[in-house]
Amino acid sequence: MNDVRPQAETFQAPLDEIVWNSAFRRGFAEARSGRTPRHYDDEVMFQDGLAWVYEWGRQFAILAPPDLPLVLPDEGALNPKAVELFREMVMQGEICT
Repeated sequence: MNDVRPQAETFQAPLDEIVWNSAFRRGFAEARSGRTPRHYDDEVMFQDGLAWVYEWGRQFAILAPPDLPLVLPDEGALNPKAVELFREMVMQGEICT
């Protein structure tokens, strides 16, 4: 029996779009709340190729300062500091995209 899933198609996307993606935000929130990874049972996420985006959210949640919000609570917009920190972590190779 072969349980290896096919690889997802890749494409270039701006980092702020990655951070705003619901899979990234879900991974971030679940890691911050201490939940174990859950994307493996989510066929929609695999079909859409978003499992990596989910994992990047989890990685960022672990590496970022614990008091850094991803979304500004009063505005409901992305926190520019979080986007810039994610960008720096990617550029430094701390998060592999």
